[in-house]
Amino acid sequence: MSSSPHVVDADAGSFRSLVIDGSHRVPVLVDFWAEWCGPCRILAPVLERLADELQGRLLLVKVDTDREQPIAAEFGIRSLPTVKLFMNGAVVDEFMGAHPESAVRAFLERHLSRESDDARILAHELRADGRPAEARAVLEKARTDDPGNDRVALDLADVLIDLGELAAAETQLDALAPGVRQDAAAKAIASRLAFARLAADSPPVETLEQAVAADPRDCESRYRLAALAATRGEYEAAMEQLLEILRADRGYRDDAGRRGLLSVFDMLGGDHPLVARYRSRMSSALY
Repeated sequence: MSSSPHVVDADAGSFRSLVIDGSHRVPVLVDFWAEWCGPCRILAPVLERLADELQGRLLLVKVDTDREQPIAAEFGIRSLPTVKLFMNGAVVDEFMGAHPESAVRAFLERHLSRESDDARILAHELRADGRPAEARAVLEKARTDDPGNDRVALDLADVLIDLGELAAAETQLDALAPGVRQDAAAKAIASRLAFARLAADSPPVETLEQAVAADPRDCESRYRLAALAATRGEYEAAMEQLLEILRADRGYRDDAGRRGLLSVFDMLGGDHPLVARYRSRMSSALY
């Protein structure tokens, strides 16, 4: 057992308190290993070194799968080493195999807070206070000081959309690694940007509403109304317009009604109650 206060062994009696409960206080990295596993012996010192380096920002918990087979079975461990990161009581990420230190470091940096995250908190407060230009300045400095923090880049893209600087927001998103662009937060901002671009080039709401009243099958006007609603945070109104497009013409803009609904779902997040309701309505319209 390591003498480090940041590395502990867990068994069936301590696993819940150390990992499940403990991950509400600090991220917990669980190393599932066994004595006979050569790659485990290669990875272990890497994990322990990083846990010590982080000085309490992370707890490394080691589980010997030969001794703690029920725990290994509960978490579906089939290959060693397997490493799972717990935050707020749940697994948020994992990897298998003896990765090099650079890869493990990158894995952790995706989830652990860093100094530039303090700037994100300040920028969030400034945006909530109606001061997006000041939020932008804070985030640009954080981006310069810590260019590896993708969360700063995403927040900066988001605030640039607030300011109507859509090309600059797109530049921030395009600079992200492909894998990062597939994250839920990145997809939500990309969806917001797409709606903002369409809204910026649209006639006034009154003009569009008159067009739809004159021709309820006017998908183009409905699509622009949906974009304007989405940019104002009126998500239910946006989804109603997109559902009407879906019902009227699946071929419009290459199935824009369905794709638009999926974009709003990205913006709201999978747990939002509106998503469950409108996903069901979308399925009914499709089938």
